[in-house]
Amino acid sequence: MATETTGLKVSYGEYVFEHVPGWGNLPDGWEWSHVVGLGIDSHDRIYAYNRSDHPMIVLDTEGAVLKSWGEGQFGSAHHLFIAPDDTLFTTDIGNHTVRKWSTDGELLMTLGTPDQPAEPLSGEPFNRPTDVAMAADGSLYISDGYGNARVHHYTGDGQLIKSWGEPGSDPGQFVIPHSVCLDAEGLVYVADRENSRVQVFTPDGEYIREWKGVHRPDHVWLDADENMYVAELGMRQGLGPDADAPSAVAHPSGVKVMNRQGQWLGGWGMSTGTPGDLIAAHSLALDSKGDLYVGETLDGARVQKFVRVR
Repeated sequence: MATETTGLKVSYGEYVFEHVPGWGNLPDGWEWSHVVGLGIDSHDRIYAYNRSDHPMIVLDTEGAVLKSWGEGQFGSAHHLFIAPDDTLFTTDIGNHTVRKWSTDGELLMTLGTPDQPAEPLSGEPFNRPTDVAMAADGSLYISDGYGNARVHHYTGDGQLIKSWGEPGSDPGQFVIPHSVCLDAEGLVYVADRENSRVQVFTPDGEYIREWKGVHRPDHVWLDADENMYVAELGMRQGLGPDADAPSAVAHPSGVKVMNRQGQWLGGWGMSTGTPGDLIAAHSLALDSKGDLYVGETLDGARVQKFVRVR
């Protein structure tokens, strides 16, 4: 079946996408709720990790629901990472764990003790961990998160190797390390959300550089060319009732495409309310065709699909 689009094109240059209206045809009685995590497996199945009664909804690229799992097993969903062998890693800011699953929802490993968080800002794992990524050697990097200001490095079987980071805005410090990814060289990229920057570290946690030009980055994803897609929460959501409305217009939620040095290659952000607008971008993923899926939280609380225009 061919995917129908609205004709609405977003972004510029080589990174142009066309919006797919109404993608994700949920069964009667189901609703999207805070699609905070997205992942795509080797079969181009899209996993929407969300805070509804069906926390892991699996869809095909046309938006048909294939299955769901995880009912009653999550405290509060956050980010999702899918490994090369298609195992899934979830972060749960409700019960303070990172867990590994099969594609059918069989629990394979748990890091952290459910419902027993570390002391806030203690540096000990975990207090509301936010994201996980895997290195080429199978080791794991975990950003931690809302109740901490830390990145933890674990072996693939769950042994802690090293942790780094502390609260603040200096190099190597964090204010909500919200997402993490690795490039082919093993460099670690951390979305330091409330400092509105991405910091880059060696595999051992040594600070290399940072780049800005992003507004409260929620998720970072490297494509096959190792250019980085960044989901930006922007300045409209999550700041409380006293948030400055003009800043929300100046820095809306959006998606940016950047190279590994932080040079802006493409992107968009709108505050118009039109189809394809992003209200609160929290997660993103690319399928094998290069089509983009964006999960939203708060007022958006949905998944949108954007077809890459070749």
